[in-house]
Amino acid sequence: MKNNFKFILSLLLVVLIAVGTFAGCDDKNVPVSEIPGDDITNTGEDVTNTGEGITNIGEGITNIGEGITNIGEGETVFRFEVTDDEGEVTVWNVHTDKETVGAALLEVELIDGEESSYGLMVTHVNGIRADFTEDNAWWAFLVDGEMSLVGVDSVAIKEGETYAFVYTPN
Repeated sequence: MKNNFKFILSLLLVVLIAVGTFAGCDDKNVPVSEIPGDDITNTGEDVTNTGEGITNIGEGITNIGEGITNIGEGETVFRFEVTDDEGEVTVWNVHTDKETVGAALLEVELIDGEESSYGLMVTHVNGIRADFTEDNAWWAFLVDGEMSLVGVDSVAIKEGETYAFVYTPN
């Protein structure tokens, strides 16, 4: 009899705890219109947060307001980064209708150089000179973080890839 009483008392205690826990819960589903911060718009799969300057359209992310500059005009967009002679990184979203990275960067005047039998020898990036014969430095060209095996004027633009020049002292 004593064991049955302990069992029933324990069961009653568990039920009371469960009821008390769930009784304190209310509906946590808040409509988007009631979330503080009217700078957030959710329109299906496209999300725009104008307060932070970040636009996410489908799968791609474009950062408009935090250190990335949009430059050029055209249907194709790629990310271009420059690490200068002091290690500072500058980033652009380059808009173009050109087919190669070199042609696009020449068009928006982010690079300059001299034509050679090997293609464009880049000597200036974002106005900074790196000429091996005179400065003992050069511009390393990278595609998605890897050193390119061909020159910038031979690389076809592929959306989603990041292209970069890194100032490289010898």
